[in-house]
Amino acid sequence: MKRPGREINIFNLSMLDVITGAFGAIMVLMIILLTQKIGIESMTCQDLKSELMTASSELSKTTAELEEARKELQKYQGKHPETIDRVSAITRIINSTADKFTVTLQKIAEIKKEMFSSPREAEALITYKIPYKIVMLLDLSGSMAPQNNKYKEDRLSQVKAAVKMLIAAMNESYWMDIVYFPSFSENINRTVYPDFRVQPKPGPECMSYESRDEAYDKSRLTCYKYGYFEGKLINIISEKEKIGFYKKIACLDPYHDTPTEAVLEFVLSATAYADAEGIILFSDGQPDSIRKKTTTREKLLASIKKMNRKGKKIFTVGVGTEFRNQEDSEAVEFLKELAAQNNGFYIGF
Repeated sequence: MKRPGREINIFNLSMLDVITGAFGAIMVLMIILLTQKIGIESMTCQDLKSELMTASSELSKTTAELEEARKELQKYQGKHPETIDRVSAITRIINSTADKFTVTLQKIAEIKKEMFSSPREAEALITYKIPYKIVMLLDLSGSMAPQNNKYKEDRLSQVKAAVKMLIAAMNESYWMDIVYFPSFSENINRTVYPDFRVQPKPGPECMSYESRDEAYDKSRLTCYKYGYFEGKLINIISEKEKIGFYKKIACLDPYHDTPTEAVLEFVLSATAYADAEGIILFSDGQPDSIRKKTTTREKLLASIKKMNRKGKKIFTVGVGTEFRNQEDSEAVEFLKELAAQNNGFYIGF
């Protein structure tokens, strides 16, 4: 209950950090759910009309809310000039999100126009849904921390917010697990959640080397390259299970390199994930093997395609400004081609 006469300042300093992560999450959710091809489910023309009308209404409402948030931020900046840099960064996120929503609204309007004028063709249209059995791969490399990337972006916090919101939207139809990479002790902040169990634990083959880095660099070993929450797909049924995932997500910290090849090989070959229909990869860097020049992008992509014998859909989310701007870099091209070659799609956010 609100106390009489108490002023509630929506835009205090701590709230600004929450907003930053939340807008990143909104961008991922709206683009994935409304404009992209994560799995497909046929619908009747009438059902699709209803879905599009609802989506259009919600997007319009969200765009208006973004405009209000922008105005509030401008007021806040005037009263608190010491926050100008942070407020400016959030304003840029709002602008970018609003632009994407506008483009999405235009796409929806075009589809609706075609549907109402040509119902037979509309019957062939499809709507896009998240697969019911998915594995999310979270990049915990050092560049996900603001001090370790050229744009000073807290990339991991935005990914955490996005993944939490995706889980919050899931019902009992969904089965999932989260795999993170790499998996050094520095990647897990157990003070946040003491009950976090590190899986898998490093085996004796990892301990026989003088340093962890030496074990990590052995391509034939999986030492410290990845960890997982459950090690299998679990059914997201209760709020208790979701909260358990939220607590574990909060423990993740950025540290070390980007063993993308190793984590994909594990997920694509693990019996525990054999039934997974899709993989969603969140990353902001090129794989170690490309960066260290032990292979080329073309050879690595061909190797992953070969490993993906069951044809799982691989969706990639490039995290950071260079991915949103579609910059010409090895990391951007790798994620784009990885998705294209494995029946998925790429998002830069």
